[in-house]
Amino acid sequence: MIYYFDLRRPPLFRDMFRKSGVVQMSQFRNRTSFFAIQRRITSRAPSLFYYSRPRFAEGDDKIIVFDTYSSTRFLRWLCRHYPDKRIIFWYWNKLDNPDRMKKIPPEIEVWSFSLTDSRRYSLRSNTQFFFDCLAPLAEEYRKLKPSDTPRVLFLGRDKGRADILHGLERELREAGAEVDLRISPDVKGHLRGLREKLILPYGKAVELLRDVDVLLDYANDPDTGLSLRCMESLFFDKKLITNNREILEADFYDPANVYVLGEDTRTFSEFLRTPVRPADPEIRDRYLLSNWLKRFDTEGEKP
Repeated sequence: MIYYFDLRRPPLFRDMFRKSGVVQMSQFRNRTSFFAIQRRITSRAPSLFYYSRPRFAEGDDKIIVFDTYSSTRFLRWLCRHYPDKRIIFWYWNKLDNPDRMKKIPPEIEVWSFSLTDSRRYSLRSNTQFFFDCLAPLAEEYRKLKPSDTPRVLFLGRDKGRADILHGLERELREAGAEVDLRISPDVKGHLRGLREKLILPYGKAVELLRDVDVLLDYANDPDTGLSLRCMESLFFDKKLITNNREILEADFYDPANVYVLGEDTRTFSEFLRTPVRPADPEIRDRYLLSNWLKRFDTEGEKP
């Protein structure tokens, strides 16, 4: 089972896990309850009151904790109450605090989605994944013919990259593409809840890919793990423009489909004119969530 805790209401990927047949839980029982308030005030409240106890499916032998908002106290609580389970802490984000990693209980396995971080910190590695429940939609969209004029989409938060994205937009328009940038502002403080309510559920967001030919992916750190946009490109047979250098090592990397900013010497016009090349189905299926789970048993030796 998976502990995936997300401050968004509802959590962005909660339904995707459920529809893909994976038991998923939030770390905390109820963030709006009295005990959630007490938890914010003091760390001395009994953990029984606010940590969610796992609901294991038959045959479950492991607990996978996603890194977001997971405290070391919670990890110690899991170790104490479930010593017979294999507990995995999985970084689904770039590791930005190595000192915090040192506080993870030694009996917990630490894995990362980033090849760079896995090599740098000697962690076990498992790939990014894509949700099984979206595979039928992806198969349907792969049958659609590309547009006469390439259509490019970026969908995501600002994170300080809006100026760069607008610069890429100008270059792509000059190359003959239509560009749709849907950049959500970085809203903090008491307005944060409003921003979260405006975010599209992920299942709705991928429906936008129906009429798109190219996905634009830009990370502030080009040496982080593969984003979900990389998975969308793979599963929906869409071209990808990205600055993520880790994709050069991916088994699905194909220059016909992927343009790596800062590495590629082609013009955007040349790249856009090249027909997309369908991915190998066996390679594509490797990234399904169900197969990602299996790899925790078959791969992941420390580099």
